[in-house]
Amino acid sequence: MKKYHTLPSFIKNYRVIYLIAVFSILAIFGFVFSLHFGPIVAVAWVIVVALASILIYSLINSLGVDFQTYMTKLNGRVSISQTSALDQMPIGVMLLSSHGEIEWINENLLNIIGDRTVLGKKLKDVDVDLYELVQSNKDSGETEIDWRDGKFSLQIQQNGQAIYLLDLTDVSRYELLYEKDRLFYGLISVDNYEEIIQDATDSESSRLIAFISGRLDNWAKKYHLFLRRMSADRYLFFGRLPELKSLEDDRFSILDTVREESLKQNMPLSLSVGIAFGVSDLNDLAELAHRNLDLALGRGGDQVVIRDNDNPAIYFGGTSNPMAKRTRVRARMIDQALSDLFNNADSVFISGHKNADMDSLGAALGIWRMSRLHDLTAYIIIDDQNLQRDVKLVIGKINDEVDAANEKLKNQATDGKTPKLIEQPFITEKKALSLATDQSLLVLVDHSRPSISAAGQLLEKLKSSLIVIDHHRIADESFSEKPILFYVEQYASSTCELVTELLGYEDRRKSPLTKVEATALLGGIQLDTKGFTSHSGSRTFDAASFLRAAGADAQLLSSFGKESKDDLLVKSHLFELMQLDSNIATVVGENDVFYNPVLAAQVADELLKIQGVSASFVVSRRPDEKVGISARSDGSINVQLIMEKIGGGGSLSNAAVQMESDDIQEVKKVLQQAVLQITDNKEKE
Repeated sequence: MKKYHTLPSFIKNYRVIYLIAVFSILAIFGFVFSLHFGPIVAVAWVIVVALASILIYSLINSLGVDFQTYMTKLNGRVSISQTSALDQMPIGVMLLSSHGEIEWINENLLNIIGDRTVLGKKLKDVDVDLYELVQSNKDSGETEIDWRDGKFSLQIQQNGQAIYLLDLTDVSRYELLYEKDRLFYGLISVDNYEEIIQDATDSESSRLIAFISGRLDNWAKKYHLFLRRMSADRYLFFGRLPELKSLEDDRFSILDTVREESLKQNMPLSLSVGIAFGVSDLNDLAELAHRNLDLALGRGGDQVVIRDNDNPAIYFGGTSNPMAKRTRVRARMIDQALSDLFNNADSVFISGHKNADMDSLGAALGIWRMSRLHDLTAYIIIDDQNLQRDVKLVIGKINDEVDAANEKLKNQATDGKTPKLIEQPFITEKKALSLATDQSLLVLVDHSRPSISAAGQLLEKLKSSLIVIDHHRIADESFSEKPILFYVEQYASSTCELVTELLGYEDRRKSPLTKVEATALLGGIQLDTKGFTSHSGSRTFDAASFLRAAGADAQLLSSFGKESKDDLLVKSHLFELMQLDSNIATVVGENDVFYNPVLAAQVADELLKIQGVSASFVVSRRPDEKVGISARSDGSINVQLIMEKIGGGGSLSNAAVQMESDDIQEVKKVLQQAVLQITDNKEKE
């Protein structure tokens, strides 16, 4: 083996060895064959083979030497070309020693630095800004930096000893110019226009149109927007993104201008605006703007919704209570649409939100009764592990009423026939999943967010036959499929009010509301209006009057709302934890103590009764180990916007959120930041 390593390098190539082996075998055969012709021929053969071997060896060896010489020269030329390319290419390259000294730098980076005597110097001494950027981005991979009035792509290799800088200044400039030229598309709807115009004279109508158009024209000219009126209460406008930024900085003061000036003229109007950007296809851009306007209207109007396809919506305005409409046409149309859907279904499943309250349960019972009026089997989905005291009492009373009704049906049966009995309305989600068919309907009441629904998996199973009835402002959270009927009215005091209005259009003679059902519906209205003292309109009292006539019992309702001694002590303890900061009252419970979310909400309501308090927040650990925040307001502070900042929702004066956290004090800090941000924005407006 040692002798093998002393051979010329080209012989170490196994393909050459195979060639030599073949040549040797042929020489041997030739020698054996030459012996037949005598020793002289044999000697001559040996001489020829020897000379041929020497010649072949010499040729192959010289070929190898020539090849290696060529490759050496080629490597040198490539090295020179690489060095020249690195020196001339539009990428800055710098090599540092292990001590941070500049060993080599190409011409491009040398021109940027402006000092041609940098070799041998430490980078820290040559350019301290670049040194700090290199140190802070050693492990960041490729990153963009701002350096020497320009933008660069920085990449660091070999543990900080090789630095590459690509100048992106021109690219950034072109990107900025492109962004400045991009369009946004907006739609404006005049809220309550139809309701106001129907009672106005011709001259008042003309003056109203001139007022709206005049204010919007001045606004469009101020911000260099293209504005066109599409109909009496609809406008479209578009402009470039820098103008949109100016509108955001102004916080869309046009909302306040129209609202306040129209109020002075005894014609209270507000504007809802949907704006879309970031979509290259104009048809898609217009469609997105329409969806954003629908979201603004669904959240109560008097606000702006800005959104592109990839980011969450941004909201401006929404600081006023939604104005109640003075027509029942929509309610009648919804009732007709609901009746048509019921007539084509084989069963109805009704679900409130998690931790059902009286508004959720009362509305569910109202829809259950409507289903019964259409001879449909209906069920209400209830999580019996997390029920409030008043909800438990109502469920027990309803079950007793159903048992009594079934007993009466049995006693009235003739000829031994078994009558069709009424099924108990309350079931679990698990049982609902086994009973649901392709012809079933799912009705969600008192919520329009999938994440808080008690329906759970049933919501996904019946996603194509979904109905939503709610009074909360719509959050930026959608269903996997669009509901076939979406009835959300923010002006209503409660979902029970909406359902009661729908019941008013039904023929109830065959199956009238029972005493407990009517009382539960009235309880839902009373709960959300805080005893008819908040967010109550004329239609709220009309609904209450209807329910009283249907048999709602005030004494029974009072018994549902009675509290235990332990609950009162818990609420008293929470009051002791109150902290008052200016006009905001905050209660933060202990991190390891679980509080009933209903009691926390009641404490938040009670805190508003304190003189000088405009908003209240109760932060407490829930039985499911999440941290819940109950937020209440007298209307001067929009608690919905505050809760949406941290993942929740609700309405202007009543909102909440549930958060996963091990530290309740951290949740308090998040809440304080959201409150500060919203209140600061309001001051700017």
